[in-house]
Amino acid sequence: MSTSSASFRVGAFVLAGAVALLALFFFLTGGRFNEGTLYETFFRESVQGVDVGTPVKYRGVTVGQVADMELVVAEYPPPSTAAAGQAVYQQVMVRFRMDTRRVGVTESIASAVAQGLRAQLVPQGITGLSYIDLSFVNPQTYPAEVVPWTPKAAVIPSRPSTLAQVQDALQNLITSLSEADIGKMVSQTSGLISTLNQEVTSGDAHQAVANANTLLASLNQVVQQSDLPGTAASIRNLAGGKQTEQTLAQLDQTTAQLAKASAELPALVASSEATVNQAHETTADLQAQLMPILQDMKAASQNLRDLTAALSANPGQILGAPPPPPEGSK
Repeated sequence: MSTSSASFRVGAFVLAGAVALLALFFFLTGGRFNEGTLYETFFRESVQGVDVGTPVKYRGVTVGQVADMELVVAEYPPPSTAAAGQAVYQQVMVRFRMDTRRVGVTESIASAVAQGLRAQLVPQGITGLSYIDLSFVNPQTYPAEVVPWTPKAAVIPSRPSTLAQVQDALQNLITSLSEADIGKMVSQTSGLISTLNQEVTSGDAHQAVANANTLLASLNQVVQQSDLPGTAASIRNLAGGKQTEQTLAQLDQTTAQLAKASAELPALVASSEATVNQAHETTADLQAQLMPILQDMKAASQNLRDLTAALSANPGQILGAPPPPPEGSK
């Protein structure tokens, strides 16, 4: 008799424990495990941190939970082995239930999807867990993907998580930098800077400026040593002198050489720009520093041409003297 009583008490205890566990389960799930409408979404990224029972939230408010997870290639078998390698079949299918009454959606889900309703994986702090967040975004930025199978439930398209977008941006940047010929770019840029430095310090441009300074000093000396009535005659003598002719000839030659150098610079600049563009924004500052120097060189070349033409026509005009009268006039 005592044995039967003990067995009855043990059985009653086990039954009560099972009922308590079942009640606790329904309490934790809110009694909504089978409530709500079933939806599907597909993720191209890893769904680490998401499992059956993971909350589905709309703007931070829990409106459902994950009911099933499966690889697309297993849930929707591809028609052929070749098709199995396509990216669309390499996704993860997440099926979840959502209580649309809590969302307050009066229109159809298809209309909401057309307006930009998307699902996104969102990490929960540093716990390693994630949840599915529903929100409206620009549908042109994140268009809905068309799948080649017939889904078993209404589909809410997904969009990449913030972490996935950052990883893709970094990968694209690394790929772009690896394809750019940094060594060639630096070599061409160094050569360009060296050529410009040589032109300014000891090249044709430097020589042209020095010759112009010598000519101005000679004209100034003539003015200071001559009286005003003889200034015009002195200027004409100086303009027709051998030194002036040599200076003008040197200026012509220097201008021609500088024009030749300026004509070669655009090709070098174009080559440098093409190489710099391969590195995108990483070399934009260097290009911005080089362009003003090249423009100054072109402006200096044009100024030297104008100065040479003016001095050849009337060397005395630099001192403000009138042009010499025509021969035969009094």
